[in-house]
Amino acid sequence: MTGSPDIKTLWQNQTVEGTIVTLEDIRGRAAKFQRRIRSRNLGEYIAGAFGVAIFGLYVWYLPGWMMKLGSVLSIAALLLVTWQLHRRGRARGVPDGATAVGLLAFHRAELARQREALRTVWLWYIMPFVPGAALIVLGRYFQHHVPGRTPAMDHMIIVLIAIIMVLACVIIGLLNMWGAARLQNRIDELDKLRTE
Repeated sequence: MTGSPDIKTLWQNQTVEGTIVTLEDIRGRAAKFQRRIRSRNLGEYIAGAFGVAIFGLYVWYLPGWMMKLGSVLSIAALLLVTWQLHRRGRARGVPDGATAVGLLAFHRAELARQREALRTVWLWYIMPFVPGAALIVLGRYFQHHVPGRTPAMDHMIIVLIAIIMVLACVIIGLLNMWGAARLQNRIDELDKLRTE
């Protein structure tokens, strides 16, 4: 077959559809991510302030030293978690005047930092609440029974509340693990861009 191009020449001369990513695309992605982090954190800070107010009322109104101490420990947990969220997961400003490589490096580092915060949520976000919650439930179980309820019914409600609290912790932990996996996928996409 003379006169016709060979397969190798056709393959080398084909048009390749690649993803073209501009400096503004990268800046836009990084800025959007930081806005979402800021918004998430603001929601967490508001919820934390609301929680401190509620547990403050509990300290005042709940009977029994165990429930009162559990409420104080819950306030301490809320303050610790809020500080940890700020330390581990605060939003950062996208650097002005950075090159595409610099912006990619910044965005990748921020994705990795948020991923690590989500991966370790069991330690700094969930565990601080366990002592206070446990004391509140135990105080309710040992120190305060609702008048008019049989002890068996009262105990069943307390056990149900404890199960719901454990399930909530597991669900929060799993959702954060899922979020960390999603961030890892975005990191992998960025790494592909850097090697292309």
